[in-house]
Amino acid sequence: MKMKYTVLLGVAAALLILLAGWSLAGEFKAATVAEIQSVAANSKCAKKLLQDANRFGQEITRRDVKHVKDQCVSIDQQSKAFECVR
Repeated sequence: MKMKYTVLLGVAAALLILLAGWSLAGEFKAATVAEIQSVAANSKCAKKLLQDANRFGQEITRRDVKHVKDQCVSIDQQSKAFECVR
């Protein structure tokens, strides 16, 4: 009886590791043109960072796109302060 639970627990752990691996693998795939365009269209900061990465010949991954999107939220908000001062 104890062996059944051990085997069942092992199989469940293996499935969780396998699913987590698939999830992480997707983040490191190259971002599609549509993914890059959707982030760059809404943010001057994101557009500049992604253009710089492209200019230097770096592959832009889905993880990069998500990171740039998160990073640029506050930068875009701060830049609005300078648009009002003219």
